[in-house]
Amino acid sequence: MAQGRIMNRPADYQKLGINPDKVENWEDGRRDNDEAGHAEVWYLDCSLDDGSTLILGFRPKSTDQVETKGDNPNVAINYTSADGQPFYDYRLYDVKDTYSSKDQLDLKWGPSTLVGDNWRNYDIHIEPEADQELVMEGKKSVEHKTAVDLHFESQVEPFRPGSGYIAFGENEEYYYNFICVTSLTASGEVTINGEKKHVNGTAYYNHQWFNIHPSVAFHHWVWGRQNVGDYNVLIYDMVGGDRFGQPEIPLFTIDDSQGNRVFENTSVDNAKVEILDTYVQEETGKVTPKTIHYTFTQDDMAVEYKIFDPKEINLINIYGMASDEQKKQFDAMGLQPTYTRYLASTELKITRDGKTEVIDGSMLYEINYAAKEL
Repeated sequence: MAQGRIMNRPADYQKLGINPDKVENWEDGRRDNDEAGHAEVWYLDCSLDDGSTLILGFRPKSTDQVETKGDNPNVAINYTSADGQPFYDYRLYDVKDTYSSKDQLDLKWGPSTLVGDNWRNYDIHIEPEADQELVMEGKKSVEHKTAVDLHFESQVEPFRPGSGYIAFGENEEYYYNFICVTSLTASGEVTINGEKKHVNGTAYYNHQWFNIHPSVAFHHWVWGRQNVGDYNVLIYDMVGGDRFGQPEIPLFTIDDSQGNRVFENTSVDNAKVEILDTYVQEETGKVTPKTIHYTFTQDDMAVEYKIFDPKEINLINIYGMASDEQKKQFDAMGLQPTYTRYLASTELKITRDGKTEVIDGSMLYEINYAAKEL
């Protein structure tokens, strides 16, 4: 029996102190603690008008310290130029030099800041710092000359599936929490590789926290978001780990160009997920989804969404980079964690009021794939 569900019952909201009708400002503040197995991230994924992309993450713990008690606050800056050249800059801070509010999003980590206002506006400030060698996510950065001053404005309401908590385990002792804003405008200045420029674009934001490592909680997930035609689409297709019976949690939203949510799915009962084609990933040897077809039905509306013809643009072979001791631990749990980012074609088909729209597009998406096989 699958042991995973979105906590969206009346008793869940009461137990967690969550308003079922509104995502409140305090929910974007620090929500978790520094105990072993606990972690949190505030994340912005920016698509800039010059064709470049910028990913910014504020994390109390780095990914390699999740299973350790204590924070090591860090900021991750991942930039890809319009011609596909990657750039990494990581920052690491002493806990005594940081402040994180529980009442709202207000992070001050050394000179780096991230401030939010009720899920509507966000401001990030990152300035150049002294050189030091840091390795995170298998990537090394030495020079820390990057500067970021960006302002973001939400174009849609935040998406919180139920209470935001996804519970796992026989006694629902584990949780993975997720709230996001699927569409924001971005504007400001960045300095990358010594080049200072004014930028505009769009962005996606999410805030996540959990008390179980994602590699253990999930068999795999597929995450992506795109602007396609007159719509903004989010797919977050999660499949829980083998130990939990692989519960399916397919999240999907569509917002129109005016910011109105026209479709939202949080239930597996209204969804059908089909992996129509696979390929063998050359570096890892893993059989990996290639063509995925989703069907969602709700009242008098039906949506089909297909992701196909993916091209790998970034692979983090977590298992391959692990030490011999870590590999033994992964092997004992039946895991082979990998993370792959793709550029793929998409087809969105919306049927309502007897009419069908078909919109073709392309999307950057990721597969976080902890298991050894599908």
